[in-house]
Amino acid sequence: MAETLTDDRVNAEIDALHRLAAVVLHEHANHHGLCAVCGCAFPCVRAVLAEPNLAL
Repeated sequence: MAETLTDDRVNAEIDALHRLAAVVLHEHANHHGLCAVCGCAFPCVRAVLAEPNLAL
């Protein structure tokens, strides 16, 4: 039973990371070569860090 609780927690955390990554990538979108939020060259650091979490 304890193993199931741990698996459920891990799955919940992975789901939360996936949702957060989707929000970050939606906000930090490419706007004519610049990040829509940061204003720096796209992809910004946040977009780069968020993208791998969508593959989870």
